[in-house]
Amino acid sequence: MLKITGACLILCSAAGIGASFSGDLKRRVRELRILKQLVYMLQGEIRYARLPLPEAFCHVSVRLPVPFGTFLSETADELKKADGRTLGEVWKMEEAKHLKGLHLVRADLEQLESLGEVLGYLDAEMQLAAIRLYLEQLENSIAEAQEHMGSRQKLYQSLGIAGGVFLVILLL
Repeated sequence: MLKITGACLILCSAAGIGASFSGDLKRRVRELRILKQLVYMLQGEIRYARLPLPEAFCHVSVRLPVPFGTFLSETADELKKADGRTLGEVWKMEEAKHLKGLHLVRADLEQLESLGEVLGYLDAEMQLAAIRLYLEQLENSIAEAQEHMGSRQKLYQSLGIAGGVFLVILLL
């Protein structure tokens, strides 16, 4: 009886691990879509409202979920201090503080970091061009993540269950 209970627990936990990895793929796609929303709103604030970046960050931050909104609002706060740091430096520091725990891969974070580096040095039209380029990269990342999500979800779930079955056989 104890062996059967242990075997069931092993199978359930292994399936749960597979489901967890599978869920990480869904969360990455959702976070990439939030980044896309963030950049579109930022683009609108720069293009139509003609706001300086700290004010644009503040306006956009209130309409975003927690890690992204906090990232922008604290970036704006740091920029308003005017302590000699560039936007790229502040952006990178705040990105490391707020966005590292997300399900984004390194390439996603590097692309976002490069956006922060170019935003601070350019005029409004060049900033908008940099945003358009980032949006294209983001669209490609979203399409790639969605393409791989279906097959990888099944793979992770199957590997979790198969690994659990293997462990049960090994232990019995």
